[in-house]
Amino acid sequence: MWKKTAACVCGLILLLLLMPMALSESITDLWVSSDGGKGSDAIAWYREENKKYSYYLFLPGNVELSALKIGFTGAETITVQGEKVKNGDSAAFLKPGEQYTVTAGKKYTLHVMQGSPDYPAIYITTESGSLKTIHKNKANKEAGTMLFVAADGKTEYDGALKYIKMRGNSSTTFKKKNYQVKLTQGTDLAGMGKSKTWVLTGNSRDKSLLRNQITLDMAEYAGMKYTPGHLYAELYINHEYMGFYLFGEKPMVDDSRVDITDLEAKTENLNDLELSEYGMTGSKTAQPGKYKANAIPNDPEDITGGYLVEYESYALRYKENASVYHTTRKSTLAIKSPEYCSEAQMEYISRYMQSFEDAIYASDGFDPATGKHYTQLVDLDSLVNKYLIEEVSKNYDGNTSSMFFYKDSDAVDPLMYAGPCWDYDSAYASYAREDNAKRVLTGKNLWIGDAKGGKYWWPALYKQQDFYAAMTARYKDVFRKAVDILLGAAEDETGKLRSIDAYVEDIRQSAEMNFVRWPMLKHTSAVAKTGYTFDMNIDYLKNFITERKAFLDGLWLNEQP
Repeated sequence: MWKKTAACVCGLILLLLLMPMALSESITDLWVSSDGGKGSDAIAWYREENKKYSYYLFLPGNVELSALKIGFTGAETITVQGEKVKNGDSAAFLKPGEQYTVTAGKKYTLHVMQGSPDYPAIYITTESGSLKTIHKNKANKEAGTMLFVAADGKTEYDGALKYIKMRGNSSTTFKKKNYQVKLTQGTDLAGMGKSKTWVLTGNSRDKSLLRNQITLDMAEYAGMKYTPGHLYAELYINHEYMGFYLFGEKPMVDDSRVDITDLEAKTENLNDLELSEYGMTGSKTAQPGKYKANAIPNDPEDITGGYLVEYESYALRYKENASVYHTTRKSTLAIKSPEYCSEAQMEYISRYMQSFEDAIYASDGFDPATGKHYTQLVDLDSLVNKYLIEEVSKNYDGNTSSMFFYKDSDAVDPLMYAGPCWDYDSAYASYAREDNAKRVLTGKNLWIGDAKGGKYWWPALYKQQDFYAAMTARYKDVFRKAVDILLGAAEDETGKLRSIDAYVEDIRQSAEMNFVRWPMLKHTSAVAKTGYTFDMNIDYLKNFITERKAFLDGLWLNEQP
């Protein structure tokens, strides 16, 4: 439907709610679109923060103004730069990067901006026409419609949206929210495979907008299985430009995501009620060695997989999940799939993960109770790769949150695997508290491997000689070059990973537009002083990675831990 040619362009709408005017005729709405009318692909004329008469038109990079027409209500004509404009006139006279005087009862300044080419645009309309309810609580959902327009202008989805909701934990308090959407039917978007569920990450803590992108690309470069597909996109919700987002897959069990046995679907097929309708059983509160499950009467014959488990060090996550285990060392394991586990399933996966925890804390790496070595439970190569992703990026939450593990049924594979990777906007020294800033905001020292506290898994693994040997070898063979690629000192022949400068060149226009909409650069953290411009933030990121590589080279190029 959308093309960069006049033959087929997805419409855009520009909506303006003006202040009361002295004139009897007042402009109430102003927009641009492919046919001069209003549609689901609306874009609001956005008023600049703290400026009454200064507005912006934020356009995605996959549309040309020459194919758009102007529409408005409340008057027969308006003037732009002194020239009369009427409904249906071409918007070709508007140019990105230019500023215009618009007279509609009063005089307004219009700034036209356009995002970077080669990125899709996503248009969401909620049933209420508002995000007020959704932003009250991340449990709230609302239906609507969604239009996904690929970078080349082709429409890949134009239909009903089962829901949109906020996602994340601390990020729900940010002005620029993260979202999750669910379509009414599985759709392959941007070549990432069919799925109903997709996520939109705002990268509010990351003023380079690159940290999630480069880390996930590094994971793909290192060959980590099931790394979530991802790409940037311009997001519009209820006719308002919401910013530059990282759009992509959610870690979940699915043929096009974490492709393991769907134990949840097998369980659903054996029971009459929705699994969520069966009552809770087990411990209501987080108690060491206890779990919470669901009184589901019928289990598949094989309950050894698949499972998708998320490690969280926070006990408060216990109450937030339907199926969850609190380890004897007081870490919380939320079972993301099956979301509603039976007692037998929770008993199995809890014992499995507890055996792994006990093994990595044993000096010889063997669980005293079962006699199993930790590598007989979780694949060593995946552990090594996941640790290096966390430590090289110095991920602030690398020991405490968003750490996934997946396990298929024993008939397919008896081992569990670390991954997929997830959530890196707080990595590379983008965030710290006052009490840990000296350790976090430097490329020097370990952050993941020597964390204190007695319950974290990576420090226990770091002390295992076989893990350390495999990890340092992997760093020398793969991750050192990955860092060199980011710094522009090497090239990736596969094209999975690029230099930071190359990423910046691609996203610069969209980044500039994003930071007008969300002036986060003006409010940089008092602790992590990453810079007050986009370029300062890029320099900060590159300087950190350079220092990080020098430190890790000095630490890991030797034989002994």
